Amino acid sequence: MVVGVKLNFKNKIMKHISIISLITIFLMVGCMQPEEVDIEVVPNLANITEVSVGVMSTTGAFSAFPLTLEEIDVNNHTVKVYVSTFSSTENIWASAKLEEGCSIKPINGAPVFGSVGDFTSGTYRVTAASGDTADWEVSIEQDPNMPDISCLANFWSGEGVTVTDMVFPSYSPSTVVAEQIDCNHVTITFEFWGSSTPPMVFELELGEPDSVTFVGSVTLLNDVETNSYGYDVKFSAGSAGTYDLNTFSINLDPVFEGYGSYTSYPFKITKD
Repeated sequence: MVVGVKLNFKNKIMKHISIISLITIFLMVGCMQPEEVDIEVVPNLANITEVSVGVMSTTGAFSAFPLTLEEIDVNNHTVKVYVSTFSSTENIWASAKLEEGCSIKPINGAPVFGSVGDFTSGTYRVTAASGDTADWEVSIEQDPNMPDISCLANFWSGEGVTVTDMVFPSYSPSTVVAEQIDCNHVTITFEFWGSSTPPMVFELELGEPDSVTFVGSVTLLNDVETNSYGYDVKFSAGSAGTYDLNTFSINLDPVFEGYGSYTSYPFKITKD
């Protein structure tokens, strides 16, 4: 009997301890305050931070054009970019960087960033992570200080064109006549070694410039034969060098025969 009384007493003690523990837990939970979430940590700036412009190759390699101006106005939501390139901004690849958590979509028919299109002028809606939105006006233009290359022949026709003999510079012609046929074709007339009969007339075709290097091909459209100092020489039609819009020079190097072991004969054509 004594054992039974002790066990009963022990059970009552354990029961009271359990009840007290439960009451304590309820009180603790009741006193806990819900954690406050600071909604200000959610990004809510619907901004464009940077624009990249250039050429994307078929292999995914991106070649950026230099930017001479990049004005990003976060108050008026405008982007103005000047690109130092001879390529038309009507057919370029462009991308935009945004504030953290933002997304962007074109509106009113603007081209999609991350693709090729006409980015001269477009409207874009930027949405922040908070849900705030802003409509941005984006303008990407060729630097207005870049020379107009819509007519390549202008750079090597008219007055002031010079031809330098790159083999014998002292025999460079003193008189050069450069005439434009159309925007991709010119004729260059001069005397070889300063004395040739008849004078040489090169009919040159200027290919389209590379959009990254600004270098284009030059083709000699006609065979040119003349006699100078007793040598019968010939310049053959075909691929005949390149032009460089960075230096505004034609590096003419047509196939050649009739003097020594030379198989081509280089000239440099420039305009003052």
